[in-house]
Amino acid sequence: MQGPPSPCKLQKFASFRTNLSAAWALRPYPQYSTIDTGGGVGDRSGNSKYHALVMKLEKRYASGFTFLSSYVYSKILTDADSAWIGGQAMDHFNRKLEYSIGQLDQTHNAKFSYVYDLPFGKGRKFMTGGGAADALFGGWSIGAVHTYSSGTPINIGTTVGFPIFAGANRPTVSTYEGWRANYAGDRFDPFVDRYIDRNVFPTQPTDRFGNMTRYNPNFRFLPNLNENVSLQKRFNIVGERFYAQLRGEAFNIFNRTQWGPSGGAQTLQDPNFGVWQNQINTPRRLQIALKLYF
Repeated sequence: MQGPPSPCKLQKFASFRTNLSAAWALRPYPQYSTIDTGGGVGDRSGNSKYHALVMKLEKRYASGFTFLSSYVYSKILTDADSAWIGGQAMDHFNRKLEYSIGQLDQTHNAKFSYVYDLPFGKGRKFMTGGGAADALFGGWSIGAVHTYSSGTPINIGTTVGFPIFAGANRPTVSTYEGWRANYAGDRFDPFVDRYIDRNVFPTQPTDRFGNMTRYNPNFRFLPNLNENVSLQKRFNIVGERFYAQLRGEAFNIFNRTQWGPSGGAQTLQDPNFGVWQNQINTPRRLQIALKLYF
């Protein structure tokens, strides 16, 4: 028969119990400080559904014009935007609370690309005699890639939390409509307008979790509109096998600006809530390159 524990053991047990909190006692395995099942994305407990309509059109013309376009109409629903949910689930025992539109969901995504060999110079329709005219006007090609896609969903955060080792909390909402603020003019001015209407959100309770889904499918970033253009010329140096290519490229040639959130702009209690003053796309860039082929 085992006797009573030694005073030393009782002292260690009492010290251990003293350091515990009620929140710690409610954990599934309170005897452990941390159980990491997601390191190296090893958990893979996320679930997703993706549906899409994909269309493609490609056409080549004898005149030297090639056209390729695609359109995707899609929707992704998921409870995790990566291999696992991480520490962001409000309740790991009720993952249905995380199920919503995906972070990278784009309802519409259209792309157009084309290349046109200008009809001048040797082997083409005009100025085929060679000489100075061919050297100056021959061998030119123009190409472009156009991309037009819907904005991705925007998440809204809150500073209301609970000391129970839970993941992220979410705001309480009364509607999923009208989150985007009305602009002062026809176009969004980031230094005048706010992107989110704070008045749509009710006073946030501090005694319960929020009821908002991870993402609102009706509230998104501004659409992505982009055009890249290239112009190139081929110079034959020795016959057809040794030649040079001079190419100029313009990315975002119309210098379109896609605005995004400033610091704290997506947290309800932050003074900068709704401030959309960061450019999240790349401004216009120009580059020129010379390549030798042999």
